[in-house]
Amino acid sequence: MEDVWYKDIVKGINIVCGKGITAIIGPNGSGKTTTLRLITKSLKPDRGKVLIPDKVGSSWQNPYYTFIKSTVYEEFKEFFKDRKEIEDFLGNYGLKHLIDKYTFKLSMGQARIISILIAISWSPNALVVDEPTNGLGLKEKKMVEELLKSMKIPVIIASHDLDFVLKISDYVYVMNDGHIIAEGSALDVFYDDKFSLLEFPEPYAVIVGKRLGRRLRSIE
Repeated sequence: MEDVWYKDIVKGINIVCGKGITAIIGPNGSGKTTTLRLITKSLKPDRGKVLIPDKVGSSWQNPYYTFIKSTVYEEFKEFFKDRKEIEDFLGNYGLKHLIDKYTFKLSMGQARIISILIAISWSPNALVVDEPTNGLGLKEKKMVEELLKSMKIPVIIASHDLDFVLKISDYVYVMNDGHIIAEGSALDVFYDDKFSLLEFPEPYAVIVGKRLGRRLRSIE
């Protein structure tokens, strides 16, 4: 994204997403989700350039909005040649047992992971995920973490879950009022003294890390 503007929401931002996981963080109304929609070209900027690969997969904050079929099997049917391939694909993530489940009866965690798998099942060149841990428990967060880390393509997330962002992200952009106000590696951003001045809650790993004189990503 080069000098991208959209209405009064995104104001002249520059973002480069390379390999690994890039995170966009910021308070409500800062422009995170709008930025993701500009990246996926579901919104067109008023000014500036958005250059993306031909195929970008996406999973939005409410994963149930992804579903257009009644069962998990039907959601994947068009991407695979037969049921066995779908079973094998889901089995890679320990989810083979969900193949005949009604999509709107999935738990939030199951729906989130199935939504991401749908987004990558057509072999996109990049993946965008909005609020990947919203409404998830610890076990489900771990599953999403492992899934996103396993991606061999650039992954861009927007999230309020700063502990999760610190743990999995390679590079972080901080947004406020439509502007990028800070950027850098996850450790550099979260352990910079300026971060505390932004009035964001510090991840627990940062609080513990500062007491120990170490830059921790998590307390596990």
